[in-house]
This record gives sequence, C-alpha cells and structure tokens, in this order.
Amino acid sequence: MFEGINIRNVVEHYNKRENAHQLLTRHFENEKVNDYCQLALGIEMPEGNYSASEHFLGPKVLSSSPASSVFQLASKLKSAPDVNHVPKTIYDSNLPYLRISVGSEIAMMLNPNEFWVGNVRTIYTHLIIKHKGNISLANEELALYKEPEPNKSRPSKMEYQIWRDLYLSLESSLIQLTNMGRDIAESEGLESGSKCFMWADALCSEIYATYT
Repeated sequence: MFEGINIRNVVEHYNKRENAHQLLTRHFENEKVNDYCQLALGIEMPEGNYSASEHFLGPKVLSSSPASSVFQLASKLKSAPDVNHVPKTIYDSNLPYLRISVGSEIAMMLNPNEFWVGNVRTIYTHLIIKHKGNISLANEELALYKEPEPNKSRPSKMEYQIWRDLYLSLESSLIQLTNMGRDIAESEGLESGSKCFMWADALCSEIYATYT
C-alpha cells in the first residue's frame, strides 16, 4: 500500500514543516502574538497552516477576531491534557472561519508528537487504510466527509459531533501510516521525520496528491 508515492517529496515537505514548526514555537514562547498568528494561519508562509493557506482563511480569521483570540486558542491547545480536548477547545473558541481543519493544524504544529491534523488529506488517507487500499471506496466515502465551507456562523452541535468523532478516529491509521512511511524511507536510504504526526501529515499530503 502506498508504494507509488514519491518519498523524496515527503521528506522535503516534512523538512519545510519542521522549519515552520520551530519558528512557530519561538514566536509562541516569546509571545510574539502577531508574528505567531501570521504564521500559524498560513499567511506568512503556507507551511504554517496549509488548511488555512489553501482556502485563504487566515485573513478572514483575523478580520473577524483579534490576533490575541487566536493566540489564546493556541495556548489552550498547547496545554490540552490530551487529544480528546482538541475538537472541543476549537469549538468552544467560536472563532469565525476557524474550524477543525485549521484548528487541528494549529494544534499539530505546536505539539506534533501528540496532536494530528484533521483535514481532507488525513481523512482520505485514513479511508484508504480503512478500505485496505481500495481507492474507489475511499473516494466514495470521502464525498460524505467534505468539511462545510468555513463561514462566520458557528457549526451546529451535530456538525461538531460528527467532525469530533471523525477527527479522533484518525489516530490508529496515522500511526500505521507513520510506520509504513518510515519503512519506505529506510528502503530508499532516506531519513524519515522524527515528529510522528508531522511526518504522517507529510505522507498524507503526498498520498492525496498522488491518488486524487
């Protein structure tokens, strides 16, 4: 499974993300709120948050809420005792345009060994693993899980519960993927990423680009 991916692309993607992670961490620890938010929302560079950057959500988030609110959310995510608190922390923040995909990426970029991204790429990869490599079934089920276009309105409670459950269900697939990716990298004499869910996210991006 996934033998067709370009593992060199994955390593390059991962290295860019780790550089962004290190810069984000410095901004966060030094409480450089504006600098942190510009990067954490994918405005300064897409590697800070692909989910936000690809849909031009960063400027919308900051036009609707002060940077201090985004930084406060990041602080709560950083201190979350475990991943089960991530979806509710994002939902309770009630920041327009900032939903599970963008919020979970903020969490992962702060704590990439504990938290993972919940977006179309990670969900798609999870579905491929779930369906034992059957791309057609994965594509069919993916259509059921398209995240609604982010807007100013708060997600309904039912919508939140669906995405919470889906997000939390990704863990085992992403850990399995991490190990598969490390085996592929090792077979090609390449060094895999050391941060579990950041490495998984890089793999998911390449898988999504390859199979869709």
